[in-house]
Amino acid sequence: MSLLKVNQLLPEQLLNSLTFSVVITDLTGKFVYVNPLFQQKFSHISLTLTNHHFADTVYAEDIKPCNEAARECIRNPEKPVSITVRKACEGDEFFWTHWEISAIKNEQGQVIGTMSVGHDITTTELNNNKTTELLNSRAYVSDAASTIYSDEELTRLALVAHNDTNAVLIADKDETIIWVNEGFSRIMGYKPDEAKGKKAFFYLEQQGADSKILKRIKYSLENKLAFTEQLNIKNKRDKSIWLEVSCKPLFDEANLHIGFIATEIDITKRKNAEQEQQETLQRLSLATDSAQIGVWEVDISEGTTYWDEKMYDLYGFAKNTLFAPLKIFKKALHPEDKPLMKQVLGGLAEGKKSIDSVVYRINMPNGNIRYIEAHAIVQKSADGIPIRLIGTNRDITDDIAVQEKMKTQNKVLRDIAFIQSHEVRRPLANILGVIEVLNSSNSVHNKEIFDHLMESANELDMQIRSIVKKTNNLDGIFSNG
Repeated sequence: MSLLKVNQLLPEQLLNSLTFSVVITDLTGKFVYVNPLFQQKFSHISLTLTNHHFADTVYAEDIKPCNEAARECIRNPEKPVSITVRKACEGDEFFWTHWEISAIKNEQGQVIGTMSVGHDITTTELNNNKTTELLNSRAYVSDAASTIYSDEELTRLALVAHNDTNAVLIADKDETIIWVNEGFSRIMGYKPDEAKGKKAFFYLEQQGADSKILKRIKYSLENKLAFTEQLNIKNKRDKSIWLEVSCKPLFDEANLHIGFIATEIDITKRKNAEQEQQETLQRLSLATDSAQIGVWEVDISEGTTYWDEKMYDLYGFAKNTLFAPLKIFKKALHPEDKPLMKQVLGGLAEGKKSIDSVVYRINMPNGNIRYIEAHAIVQKSADGIPIRLIGTNRDITDDIAVQEKMKTQNKVLRDIAFIQSHEVRRPLANILGVIEVLNSSNSVHNKEIFDHLMESANELDMQIRSIVKKTNNLDGIFSNG
């Protein structure tokens, strides 16, 4: 449908309303027009809703009544239809809306689609539902616990059970569910009528809960024991969720068992965060273990120090040692490096630097000396005050040993170069001088032997020069390293 025809159907104030949503669908239920307000509400589905089916925006359980309302409107095009339905938000959330649906005809009088004008009534609908359900809540709670709670206590209990965003169910002494709150329907996906009359926690077994946990729950129910369990299941909508289930038995004044009350908290986000954190820690642990890196942390405000297991290993202690990390560090630090470390750590703690690195020595319990390469960063509060130091340690003793060996080799090479350039070439220079004198005096009778001697001496001179040159090149490489 063209924008021109939409403009003809509705006034501009309605098309650009910030209160009313306007949508037009064809006979298949696909959007041919949505006004800006409706598009903004469902931008998480698509930036352009045109050609999307209306069912994409409706709460799953309300799609059927929406279809029935649209068919009724098409069958009786002269009679608008009113309907209150839930519109789907991101995740499992929804908001309540009220719609007036009218048929749209072409110039030949044939119905070609529907136009719906709606607005958000979430607050009104929830208040109505809460009033009704609160009365039911109080009645169910009263039936189950009237012998142990006063009227005032019953009212508070009903309010808590109803308004709790978590799932709450009440079962009688035979473990039969007699009441569930709205949070139960939202989390588990079962309407109250689908849950009432069934065994408590029937959905756990249906949705593949861990058999060991189910056995513990069954044992607790049979023996009227309180319990708390965490388990991963799929709700009625086939969505995988983590639940923390807590259940307590109810007893009257005569200590007779009268039922159970249970709460179920959706801890999926917490579990996912824990899983992500665990995976991150595993990756970090793998990286630090492979690089033989120890991680440490100092809480400046509390004056506490944390070491991971590798840190203790670097300093020659077991993780379960009775010595505190700070005491180990102070005792191990080489006396000559204490002023340096005091300056570095002091500068970080005072906020003079945000990051620093240093190499220092430690004395091991067995008397050996290790070289440690340390890196540290400062974590600051919102006010810019240093509150924590986080850093790493790495044993670079072998690296230092290699560097020292290279320095020694470098000195040896320089000595060899000196010997080659002075000590070896000096007698050769004398030989070359004698040969030159003999050649000039014409006193050599065997010219062939003389030429061979001359050639050999020059060749030896070239080899010595080549060795000296290569040695000087290596000397430069090690010096730069």
